[in-house]
Formats: sequence, C-alpha cells, structure tokens
Amino acid sequence: MPREKRIWYPGATYHVVSRGNRRSALFKDRSDYMIFLEYLRTVKERFPFKLHAICLMTNHFHIAIETQDESLSRIMQRILHLYASEFNNKYQYTGHLFEGRFTSRLIEDERYFLEVSRYIHLNPVKAMMVKSPEDYEYGSYRVFMSDETNSKKDKAFTAIEELVDVSRTFGCFGDNRRDEYRAFVEGEISHAEQEQLIQKDMKEDDMWMPLVPDPIRIA
Repeated sequence: MPREKRIWYPGATYHVVSRGNRRSALFKDRSDYMIFLEYLRTVKERFPFKLHAICLMTNHFHIAIETQDESLSRIMQRILHLYASEFNNKYQYTGHLFEGRFTSRLIEDERYFLEVSRYIHLNPVKAMMVKSPEDYEYGSYRVFMSDETNSKKDKAFTAIEELVDVSRTFGCFGDNRRDEYRAFVEGEISHAEQEQLIQKDMKEDDMWMPLVPDPIRIA
C-alpha cells in the first residue's frame, strides 16, 4: 500500500501537539522548559514561523504555529530532535523521548483558530494544575493578558513573549481586545462541542493529563 502523501501549505497555520513516549515527562525541572523555549527560538531564527499560542505541559505540549517558507515537518523535526538530544544527554536516557510523529491539524478559518487558542490556554486549567490560565508559567496566556505596567516578567514570560505573536488573535476582537479575549477564554459560555472536535482532531483525551501535579508553576 503506498504511503500517504503529506500535504504542506506554505503560510498555513496548524495546531500541533507532541507527547512524551508512554506518557513520560518531557520536562522535569525549570531548566528543561527554558531549554525547550530556547530551541524554539533557535529554530525560529533559522526557519522563520509565527507562533500564535503555546502551552508546555509536563508530558506534552501544544502550539499554534504558522509556517512561512519552510514545511511544518522540517520545523518540528528540528525542534524535537534538538530537545530530545539535550534531554537524553542531560538525564542519561536512551531511546525515544517523543511518542512517534507529532500530531497536527490544519487551521482553516478564524473561528477554529480562536477555539484552538482557547483550548491551548485552558489546558493547565483542565488538568487542575492552576485555577486560572494566567497563573500557568509555561503558557502564552500571561503574555496576552499583560500590559506595559506588568511587573511579573520572569524568565519564562520574557522567553515566551519574544516567541509569540498576539496580533492575529487580538485582531479578531474590538477596541478592548484584551478584555474581550479574556471573556472568550474564561467566560461561562459553553465551548464543549468545539473542545470535543479539537480533542478528536488531536487524538487527545483525559488520559493525556499529567499523571502527577506539575510542581513547576506559579500558583
């Protein structure tokens, strides 16, 4: 049977998830998160792309990424290879760190784009790691909610702020874009149907919630 041909769309946006092999941890301490963010920056400089949202969980991560001149596969393979090599060397591990190939879904319209952004930013809340998405240290929601007077710009915040482009997301809202986006993400209106669709697209269920509470957090 011929192999499925993977289609790459230049300038397309994708929701990408990559998971630890056998649900194992991808990040064991603060330095691991920072190393991963640094490799994201390194690859972004070589193969430019736009990052619209990110959330690094203990045993998996989500990103919303928009390609430019390079394929998604090449970008992701480079990121995962660099990090896996560093991680295995640091902890003296052998074998595969990631569970096979990353999972991706093409984002074809702005409605789905916003639902993906919401889904990514609420991941640590769904996992009961924090009460508010703004409390999670290794997600981009803090960047969306910050302003020029924000005083909590720690190293993780600064690294993510340099990576994430908030303009497309905010462009979907009006003059009070920060408050409107917060209401969209944290409001009481049900998004259950959209969340189920995203879970199906990304082959995700509650089994992929971290097995133990993540100790690397603000709250």
